[in-house]
Amino acid sequence: GVPVEIYSSSRVSVTGCSRYIRGAHACPPMTDARVFIDWLRARLVTGAIDLVVPTSDLMLFYLTCVYDVLSPAMQAMLGPPGAIADVLFKDRFYQRCVALDFTTPRTLLPTSRDEALDLASSLTWPIVAKPRSHIAVGLARGQLARNIDELAAVFVPFEIRPDCAFVLGDHPALRWPMLQEYVPRALGNLFSVSGIIAPNGSVVAVSGARKIRQWPPALGVGTLFESSSEARPIDIALRIATGLQQRGIFEIELIYDEANARYTVIDVNPRAFGQIALDIARGNDLPWLWYRLACGETVPSRSAPADNMNWMHAIPYHVGALIGIARGPGRRAALGSYRDVLREQHVDIVNTIRDPLPSLAFAARMFRHPVGLVRAFWKG
Repeated sequence: GVPVEIYSSSRVSVTGCSRYIRGAHACPPMTDARVFIDWLRARLVTGAIDLVVPTSDLMLFYLTCVYDVLSPAMQAMLGPPGAIADVLFKDRFYQRCVALDFTTPRTLLPTSRDEALDLASSLTWPIVAKPRSHIAVGLARGQLARNIDELAAVFVPFEIRPDCAFVLGDHPALRWPMLQEYVPRALGNLFSVSGIIAPNGSVVAVSGARKIRQWPPALGVGTLFESSSEARPIDIALRIATGLQQRGIFEIELIYDEANARYTVIDVNPRAFGQIALDIARGNDLPWLWYRLACGETVPSRSAPADNMNWMHAIPYHVGALIGIARGPGRRAALGSYRDVLREQHVDIVNTIRDPLPSLAFAARMFRHPVGLVRAFWKG
């Protein structure tokens, strides 16, 4: 297998519990941007670190900060810094989509509360107020506003971490949310297209999936995906990925807008993503393909991935399903649907009998705040 070394600032790292890890080391916290960037640069220069797989927006951003000392192979796998910024910063992403004629939800980019309230009348309610990036603002997620009063309450500037204040030099509007129309019945029509693109721009692997459940229910991360071979969203996503000069692992999220009978792109993740285990289980081992490409190998395009496979974020999925059955309405139908899911073949975000220790550590983290886990589903 691939020799993997991990670095963590936590005393107990979920990944560090894995039996597949060759070595675990300490590093500065990623929340201390200046210190972490200096540490990463030093390790890259000395050769202590050879390759870094981008597994979060923040890690990918830090790689652009040390781009000049990355190996040519790493630079080729990441793509041009400008193309990376185009997808890490969502205001730039939507502007690029408009320029390339890709359909997006109607989006506004106000830089004050007064401007947001003035512009909101041009959109259709409800409206989503969401971060322009997760760089410097942490894990803040979008909030749904159903009227002008709710928008006034949620449209507040994000607190920029002091260590990341330097980002405002190039992105001064980062502290303000962006506004976007909410596509009705989004959850029933949300597609994820993922894969990997070689440094020369060729598509090595691609697959589609449909998001079935998410947490929190209105706007949140997926808890259940099912494999999909629907050609139209895959074709659109590939045109978006190549148009935005993506390289390496990617995931593109699209919604089928029933009212306008078209697919709308809502996000691009230019990195490893939460449900990547589904790609691996279907035959597209994206981390392994990334490693081979980063080592300079020529990797032929993969055949169509296997179907009839689900991915599950087990803890929030089961909590949400059981609360839905308890709350009603339609308890019998909800129970039948839950049973059907349990009968189907699936892989989990982390839980596997082949490597149980990370599963236990991950579950312990998930249950640290059980009230918050339950509240989102109980409120609906």
